[in-house]
Amino acid sequence: MMTQIGNDRTTETQFHNRLLVSLVALPVALSASLAVAQTEAASDDLIARGEYVARAAGCMSCHQEDLSGGYQVETPMGTIVASNISPSDQYGIGGYSRDDLERVLRRGVAPDRRLYPAMPYASYRGMTDPDIDALHAWLQDQDPVDEPPEQETDLPFPFNIRTGVMAWNWLYLTDRDLPPADDPVLSRGAYLVNHLGHCGECHTPRNDFFAVQDDSYLSGEEMAGWLAPNLTPDAVTGVGVWSEKDMVDYLRTGFAGNVVQAAGPMADVVRHSTSHLEEGDLVAIAAYLRTLPAITSGVQDIPIIPSEAERANPQHRFSQIRKELVTALARTDLSEPERLYVGHCAACHGVTGQGQPQAFYPPLIQNAALRRTDPTNLLQVLLYGVEPGKLYRAPAMPGFADELGADEIALLANYTRTTFGGRPDSAVTAQDVRLVVSPETEMPAPLRLLQILAWVGLAGAGLVLTLLVWWVVARRQRARTAGGPRS
Repeated sequence: MMTQIGNDRTTETQFHNRLLVSLVALPVALSASLAVAQTEAASDDLIARGEYVARAAGCMSCHQEDLSGGYQVETPMGTIVASNISPSDQYGIGGYSRDDLERVLRRGVAPDRRLYPAMPYASYRGMTDPDIDALHAWLQDQDPVDEPPEQETDLPFPFNIRTGVMAWNWLYLTDRDLPPADDPVLSRGAYLVNHLGHCGECHTPRNDFFAVQDDSYLSGEEMAGWLAPNLTPDAVTGVGVWSEKDMVDYLRTGFAGNVVQAAGPMADVVRHSTSHLEEGDLVAIAAYLRTLPAITSGVQDIPIIPSEAERANPQHRFSQIRKELVTALARTDLSEPERLYVGHCAACHGVTGQGQPQAFYPPLIQNAALRRTDPTNLLQVLLYGVEPGKLYRAPAMPGFADELGADEIALLANYTRTTFGGRPDSAVTAQDVRLVVSPETEMPAPLRLLQILAWVGLAGAGLVLTLLVWWVVARRQRARTAGGPRS
């Protein structure tokens, strides 16, 4: 009996001890689980923040949504192709540490090569450390694309020697100091425009060595055959009459006030980048742009868009276009420009240019593309149209490059500009159209001279090497002759 009682007490004691250990260990286990959950949540938050940074930085505009690369940037040296930045170990940046990414973003130096300044590291140089941390976490969390872009950068000599970029960096890679601003909205806008969003890389004139001209910052430039317009608040050539709502709507949707639509590379920026930004950031961008010094650029005789008070209010009524088309097509007195317009444009934009805003077919009345003195962007759209999916809900527009000749495209451009755009006259010629189709791109004289000097230097080095080899061979021959057998 006593033995049984002792065993029971031992068992009870062991049970209490185990219970005590469990109670002591429970908070530790819960604390460890909580720490793991907090770490995972922090990691998820960092990755989510990284995606937002990638959107604001426009990564997908050049490197595609899957980060596989392939976008082609035309430069004075040749075509530069955006690389694969997915976390592929073989073809992408899977092996990049956080510090590797920082060197890429701030100095254009990758672990295996130097980057050309078509990658906007001159702007990204001002990115904050937390944004770089988040971007690295997000990039490494994506699915790898284990193949290179279809095309690769292949520049002519000597520009294919990437160490030459060191000279460019020495000359032009400087810190772009942000103007002091006590207003946090303006500070955020300046950071987005000048660094993360790198707006100046496309919208600022460049010199012959592809460096941004800071004295004309954001005053407009032609890139990839498209006009990247003046973003300073000049009333005629820039965005001086744009309201904050115009700017925010344009960045969010690609449309503003039924008078301007994004196309070409800017449509890609809206689709992949600015349409994903928070309202506060879009407001900050608009607010900052309105504080810049106004720069008059180009030859523009009427404002790019009319002010809100001066804008027409084109109305589209059900069946209106069909009825107007029936009437127009029955006419026998249509001029050649009218015939071209009715036959190719009126079914979507209306005989009177009122468009169908509800269906995202924009009105042509007072349209910015028609009001510009420089018709480049209009001709790009008439020739090559607008691809489907460029902007949310926006329908595709067919291009007429294969259907109409250069003379007809010019007639169509002149008719729409004067009939709907509010221009007093228009003198687009067939030659203007042909220049858009086949631009006369010529390497700037300084770069051509540099290329010639490089070839001369290479030829000179080859000649020196040849003479040196000849001298060594001749010297050895003389030595053998002098040391030969004597009679």
